[in-house]
Amino acid sequence: YTVYLFSRDNVKDIICMGFLFGILNASVAPKFSMGPTPSFTQLLVSCPKMLLWSWSNLFLFNLHNQRHPEAVAEDTLNKPWRPLPAARISPEKATSIMYLMYFIVLLVALCVGGLVPCLLEMVFCLWYNEWGGSSDPLLKNLQNGLGFACFFAGPFEVVTGHSVFSGKCKAAIWLGILVGCITTTSHTQDFRDKEGDRSIGRKTVPLTIGDQNARLIVAVGVVGWTSLASWYWGGGWIQCSMAWAAGGWMLGSLFWNRTREGDTFTWKLWPAWILGLFLLPVL
Repeated sequence: YTVYLFSRDNVKDIICMGFLFGILNASVAPKFSMGPTPSFTQLLVSCPKMLLWSWSNLFLFNLHNQRHPEAVAEDTLNKPWRPLPAARISPEKATSIMYLMYFIVLLVALCVGGLVPCLLEMVFCLWYNEWGGSSDPLLKNLQNGLGFACFFAGPFEVVTGHSVFSGKCKAAIWLGILVGCITTTSHTQDFRDKEGDRSIGRKTVPLTIGDQNARLIVAVGVVGWTSLASWYWGGGWIQCSMAWAAGGWMLGSLFWNRTREGDTFTWKLWPAWILGLFLLPVL
């Protein structure tokens, strides 16, 4: 249960989204030159492997992210149920487990696939948590995009048995578009926490460049990347309708209701827009 508490906050947005990306895109694997379409049985057998890949990489990231004294102090106030502030485990023991997880994560990737995304995620994890990458809000957005791409690519490689750089790198290009989507819009989550972030001196995109400017960047990102993704997949209006509908609803909420409740609701719409993009190569 302690292990689960480290990763509880990220099950929906990282593990579930990565799993969905892998399953959906594997169903059209030939479009990416990543082998034949897996059978239902192959997909079913791959599910535990995909989840193991995602969880092991996420757990390593969480250990890095939550073990520092400043992180423990913040979690004591905002998320006291996490293992370190709840004294379920000591920082020293968490650090020891973290080092052990490097071997486990690599072993998992060697056994089930997704080695390159695993190695890249390790680099981005260190950059974000140990090398000061999270201190700059704009750079943090880019790291979010790159990190998410790794968590999308890993399960996709596990289920297909092929690299995202296969063929003409169509899968890699698709992931690059999604990196752009996430980089320019992931600070949507920061609007709901502006007052709390200001009180503790945390630098976020809305506090750094201004609330209105930050919202406009989200709007440009949603419209621009949805347009590019739709063009990339040559989608008709039916194929693109969910992405545009979810993106439009998200932007309407973003500008119409700027209260904490409204911004919280807008952030809940963000995964729906991403899911709409996921469906573009499938429909």
